[in-house]
Amino acid sequence: MPIRKNIPEAIEVRKRFLRSFEELRYRGLVKTKSEFSKNIGLSHASNYNRMENEQREPGVTNILLLNKVYRVSMDWIMFGKGDFLESQ
Repeated sequence: MPIRKNIPEAIEVRKRFLRSFEELRYRGLVKTKSEFSKNIGLSHASNYNRMENEQREPGVTNILLLNKVYRVSMDWIMFGKGDFLESQ
């Protein structure tokens, strides 16, 4: 298996992706990691836990579902800019 290089931008996207669960939970839009994981296409909450342990990164599908299901701004998730949620 080739050596995987972690670039700083990818690490920041992963951190914001993980932070989105906490923010959504704080806002009352999601209750558990299992619910969150299911809604954004992760097969198990354990996949979320692997992201927390830096063993996995969110895929494009997970990021797009985060936007579609919870309206998390793509600018925020990808670049750390703008508001957390898209405006109505």
